Amino acid sequence: MSTEKSKESRFWADQIASDAKPRNGTHVVSDAKTPSGRIHVGSLRGVLIHDVIYKAVRDSGQKAEYVYRFDDLDPMDGFPPGVPDPFREHMGKPLCDVPSPEPDKGHASFARLYAEEFRDVFEKLDCKPRIAYSSELYRAGKLNALIQTALEKAEAFNEINARVAKVKKPSGWLPINVICPQCGKIGTTSVSDFDGKTVAYQCNDVKYAPGCKSAGRISPFDGNAKLTWKADWAAAFVVHGVTIEGAGKDHYAAGGSRDVANEVVEKIFDYPHPYNFPYEFFIMGGKKMSTSKGVGVSAKDMGQSLPPELLRFVMTRYKPQTAIDFNPDGETIPRLYDDWDRFSRVYFGKETTRDPDTARIFALSQVDGHTPTEHFHPPFSFVAQLVQIPGVDLAKAMEKYKGESLSAEEKGELDGRSSFAKVWLDRFAPEDAKIRIAEKPDFATLSAPQKTALGEFADVFQSEKDQSAQSNAIKAICEKHGLKINDFFQAAYRIFIGRDKGPKLLPFLAALENQFVIARLRGQK
Repeated sequence: MSTEKSKESRFWADQIASDAKPRNGTHVVSDAKTPSGRIHVGSLRGVLIHDVIYKAVRDSGQKAEYVYRFDDLDPMDGFPPGVPDPFREHMGKPLCDVPSPEPDKGHASFARLYAEEFRDVFEKLDCKPRIAYSSELYRAGKLNALIQTALEKAEAFNEINARVAKVKKPSGWLPINVICPQCGKIGTTSVSDFDGKTVAYQCNDVKYAPGCKSAGRISPFDGNAKLTWKADWAAAFVVHGVTIEGAGKDHYAAGGSRDVANEVVEKIFDYPHPYNFPYEFFIMGGKKMSTSKGVGVSAKDMGQSLPPELLRFVMTRYKPQTAIDFNPDGETIPRLYDDWDRFSRVYFGKETTRDPDTARIFALSQVDGHTPTEHFHPPFSFVAQLVQIPGVDLAKAMEKYKGESLSAEEKGELDGRSSFAKVWLDRFAPEDAKIRIAEKPDFATLSAPQKTALGEFADVFQSEKDQSAQSNAIKAICEKHGLKINDFFQAAYRIFIGRDKGPKLLPFLAALENQFVIARLRGQK
């Protein structure tokens, strides 16, 4: 069996674990998401990348923690599809203060509904970070000292924005938004004049929400306010002691948000910026996804279409700087299963590869602490064919394919793959992958040699169960009658499924009831 982590491996997560510097002997790996709607599957890439790094750090013998932040104090600044129209009155409010659009599910807010739904998905992928909600931290006063520092050093913020981001903020600008005490909105307020204890605020109209036009003074502490997002990002590094955190490549343009956050955390908050790296997008069919706009397949939907280890595998196998364009339509999912099975064979030393990271990727794609065991994997494409055959005994058909009995683990995997095969057939499979046994066999279009060859093969099929021997018999029959092998297979497919092409013929016939196959080959049924 291949070792999980070879000394020769240059797997990307192991490199980060080696290069990043811990703080006080411990690494804190972190990532974040604003729960502004049903979270799309693309957001899983950040979760998985950071989880793989966290596990690589632990495997290197270092202490590590993984923290995932939900930025639920952000304003509701987009209106995702599927949310009832009356919820537009909440535009501009903190997401944690917007009620859940699905109250029957028992979530306390809009943010909690979508955050917990997303959490359910990634925890099934064996990503189990400590969850932190920004609203709880702000309201518990955990950021008060950082808010004080940020407001006292507002001019330094302005200098960083002007120098790094080439953005000139207006005179008196402060890096904070308060929650309006009159209308409860955070996206509509502007602030000025920090006197050490309070700030002046005004609540005005913005592009996506009306303000209530109130004005006054308010304390920015204990959850009454939130730092502007680049300052908030930097503050999160400090609060959680983050040592490793990457982000999507859109944050890494020259003078972009990560550059600003790095400058702010070091120059304003006197904390070293975490090890940082960009990662490419996970897109679907060439389209970038958006949570607040409801664009793309949700993480929940994709989690119901693939087993957790394969969804984890999709994210783990590619370096962060490699874009992933995953289109589940067509043969993508069967090929993914084939790749998984191949990586398993490499892991157990049954197959060789030029990629030294293959075994490591397979090990890091396991879920729930599962230690891989060497066993037969029921081929997904064949499973997908079997589940379409009325009355078929899946286990017996697969045992014929394997040539011996299935273990308990193999039977469990067969059950799982058969369930996901039905999902694939229903949602993503091309039409030519869908099989229906022809009620009336198409013998009229067959030539006399084809009919004769099928009849002779019926005798072989009746007496010989070994598929290798059956294959040799087909070759001999075809040679005897001057038929091409393809002509024989075309004839068989026509009488069984009414098409010229189909699944691997011999395993397919073995899955059917013996007497039915024999009778149809002889033209009797």
